[in-house]
Amino acid sequence: MRHGPFGVGPYSVRYTDPKSKVVESPDADGFIVRMHAQVVDAGGRRIPVRRVMLHHVLYKNRGRFDGDRRDPVCGGRGQSFYGTGEEDQTLRFPPGYGYRIRRGDRWTTAWMLMNHRHVPDSAYIEYRMTIDDSPSLTPVTPYWLRVTGCPRPGLIDPIFNVPGGRRRGSTAAKAISWRMPAGGRLIAAGGHAHGGSKDLTIAQPRCGNRALLRSRPLYGRPDHPYYHVLPVLHEPGPVDMSWNQTAAGIPVGGGERLRLTSYYDGELPHTRVMGIMHLYVAHERGTRASCAPLPADLTSERLGYRGRTTPPRVRVPLTGIGRDGRARTISRPPGRTKRLAGGAVTIQVRNFRFSLRNLSVPLGALVRWRFADRAPHNVTVASGPYGFASQNHGRGASARQRLTRPGRYRLFCSLHPVQMTETIVVRRAVVQAFARLARRTARLQQPLRPSFP
Repeated sequence: MRHGPFGVGPYSVRYTDPKSKVVESPDADGFIVRMHAQVVDAGGRRIPVRRVMLHHVLYKNRGRFDGDRRDPVCGGRGQSFYGTGEEDQTLRFPPGYGYRIRRGDRWTTAWMLMNHRHVPDSAYIEYRMTIDDSPSLTPVTPYWLRVTGCPRPGLIDPIFNVPGGRRRGSTAAKAISWRMPAGGRLIAAGGHAHGGSKDLTIAQPRCGNRALLRSRPLYGRPDHPYYHVLPVLHEPGPVDMSWNQTAAGIPVGGGERLRLTSYYDGELPHTRVMGIMHLYVAHERGTRASCAPLPADLTSERLGYRGRTTPPRVRVPLTGIGRDGRARTISRPPGRTKRLAGGAVTIQVRNFRFSLRNLSVPLGALVRWRFADRAPHNVTVASGPYGFASQNHGRGASARQRLTRPGRYRLFCSLHPVQMTETIVVRRAVVQAFARLARRTARLQQPLRPSFP
């Protein structure tokens, strides 16, 4: 099946709107045992990343009527049952299991496409399924677990930020605990993470916090297209996240607490990152918690790509348009730098631009961004001494950040990465500068020590 076509402007991002939210669902009763999504052209040929990239796509089953299917984690309407993106993940279950669907189910989707060329392009999102109509299959329930927790007003995008600044080789972790609502067996799981990710695990605290399932990232080799396209929405992510499955299943008791942890490199800034685990459970009455050894048939499979298991060191560039109309890397937006002496400044985000595009502020300055457009925007650090990013905000919202580390911050709106760029230089405090000068002067005035007896 397909939905589209979707036109995407030159070097632009397009994402779900109300008209493209509802998609066709199979007119069948049965079980989905395999599913995959990709971008294709009108002839069904896969579109390469150098043209259009599928940043992400998520499919949700709202059932035949309101209340038929509900989110077992956050309680909303509909079940999120399959998602993929840069990691190109395929949903697949061990023999004997499947996700139940019925005739009349209503499906919705959320997606984002990125055009990497200077000309308009068009793409379909194609989704292929294998459906087994055997009544003997065991149904699985999908659980969409996010380390950021359930969506809250103003915090819908499940992102968090790794500020960086730790020693080389260090690890930053973000975790959340969750209780299994009913007993069952963990059958399959896959993860979604961004650049800088080291690991994504579901652990069992009552059994010594042992890892039950791990979705490990694999990064492309240096010649992979992810590292050679412009503009860049965020640090290039994994080309694969390992997929876990076991027919025997891992028993977990009703009410038992599990812990999801997303591990990232702690040295460099990583903004707008995610840690999402797609977990599938076969619920059975009488299943009890167990610390028995993990099943022998548990596998953690990769797609077979050649790549790197260690996160590569990547610097996200700012992007501008050259005289030839093509994207190019820029060190800063055009225009003069405004130097401010005060400790606070407000930047208006209006008409798809930042009111101050190049700015110099003292150490510790508080910067506010006020959003005036109806279209959503965000402010995201592409590179700098400290990583931060806001949620996507529309008219009337604001974001703020106190800049306590000196250096040059290159920022952009990840939804409009070409039109909206900005640099902020944070100057060191005068007192600190004088203190460093005094120490340097004192060292120079020390008498030389003879090198002979």
